[in-house]
Amino acid sequence: MLTEADCRLVLFTCIEPADPFWSAQISDHGAQAVYHYITSKNHYSEKNSLPIIREKLNKTNLLKVRTEIENSNSVFITPRDLDWPIGVDDLPNPPIGLLLKGNRKILDTLRSSISIVGSRKPTSYGVSSAKYLATQAAKADFTVVSGGAHGIDTAAHISTLSLGKKTICILAGGFNHLYPVENLKLFDQITRKGLLISEVMPSVSSQPFRFLVRNRLIAAISRATVVIEAEYVSGSIRTARDAAEIFRPVFAVPGEISSPLSEGCHRLISERVADIATSFDEILELITPIH
Repeated sequence: MLTEADCRLVLFTCIEPADPFWSAQISDHGAQAVYHYITSKNHYSEKNSLPIIREKLNKTNLLKVRTEIENSNSVFITPRDLDWPIGVDDLPNPPIGLLLKGNRKILDTLRSSISIVGSRKPTSYGVSSAKYLATQAAKADFTVVSGGAHGIDTAAHISTLSLGKKTICILAGGFNHLYPVENLKLFDQITRKGLLISEVMPSVSSQPFRFLVRNRLIAAISRATVVIEAEYVSGSIRTARDAAEIFRPVFAVPGEISSPLSEGCHRLISERVADIATSFDEILELITPIH
């Protein structure tokens, strides 16, 4: 008989991340019950995705799944693990499980963590702002979380690693399809000194829609989110709104009023989704509990 952890793993391989219906079912009833409901053919008949998921479950070989994870040098965790990042449970569509690669102990530092996100094609001002805030956060012994993309993400990760401090990169795809390929060296450094997290199996590629799905984890896993340069409509703005929707503090770095890359940050500030951030001390003041 499959254990709860076994069922979580099987469902993890067969259900797309962030599906609100299946996330709710697993959270409410447990993975074993949902697995039984799907395979017994007596439940969920109204769900259009059911035949596809049932077919995937019937074809899934648990041993092959575990071997794929082992060969990628990663581990699978569920909400029953003591180091599960409980912040993600605040999401309306929490992950079924997570794959980790690197220093798992960094999960214990998430009480002091901050996400830094922004444009993939930032200005020099944006890059310097990301380096500055990441450096200040790292010196304050905060774990810096980002998504490994070009631009602001890369600047935040590199600045943190250069100080020998902790950083987490949350990926849109699997560990065998790291993206962007230009950052393979950076991903290797994060694996050795930080932590990579993925919500999909190692063989899954980074499709465009997965980045928006991934962004909610960046928003939820840390104490606060900072946006540095973002267009009026962008993935970084979505990350900020994901954070605000689960009552995480959001900050935006103001920029030039004529720059399209500042429109998103100014929009967050004007709509009172985000507070203005010009230094890490300002951020720390708002996210540190008053005793």
